[in-house]
Amino acid sequence: MQTKKVKVVFFDAGGTLFRPYPSVGEVYAQTASRHGVHVAADRVEQEFHKAWHQRNGLTALGQSSEKIERDWWYTLVRDVFGNLAAFPDFDAFFKELYDLFARAECWRLFDDSVPVLKRLKASGYRLGIISNWDHRLFSIVEQLGLSGYFENVTASSAVGTAKPGKRIFEAALAAMRADAKESVHIGDSLEDDYHGASRAGLKAVLLNRHRKPYNGVVRIHSLHELSEHLP
Repeated sequence: MQTKKVKVVFFDAGGTLFRPYPSVGEVYAQTASRHGVHVAADRVEQEFHKAWHQRNGLTALGQSSEKIERDWWYTLVRDVFGNLAAFPDFDAFFKELYDLFARAECWRLFDDSVPVLKRLKASGYRLGIISNWDHRLFSIVEQLGLSGYFENVTASSAVGTAKPGKRIFEAALAAMRADAKESVHIGDSLEDDYHGASRAGLKAVLLNRHRKPYNGVVRIHSLHELSEHLP
């Protein structure tokens, strides 16, 4: 059976289109220093990833409100610093930190993001985002100047389901009235993006920026290589 031509291209957000800048650990440590707490950025980074993986990221957050999301992040950040330092006013520190990550200054686009989005848009592809993220994603996408490229942004906390589950892909397809067989999803997570999209019936491409060894996986090292996988 002939494969249908790809009409819709979905992208993951963090790690695919943009990344924390200069890093999560650096931002946390710099913000902490303004509140009288001095910790090494690499230690903070380690504790963040530990706390993040213990919670399985935002996967278990479900459909939420901004208050629920803020409370979720409050407990995560508190746990990150639990073994590192005590704050004179943790609430003031957390408020500044939480608000910072809603702004573009804490994020940087990868060099290949905008050129590839421009090229795909000019070629007639319809574009969307599917991301495990809280409600701040919509503002970040807008502030980074990406809104004009995408017809729809699907954030896990807004639809109440997360990758690698099928329902978030189905929600994104429904929002764009797209056929899974005519859609491709690109992201940097083997399980969430590649296997999740594959199980939902989309063509999947793994963005392997760090060139990790994978077998039997359709992968690219830069978004510039994506056109090779768009029939």
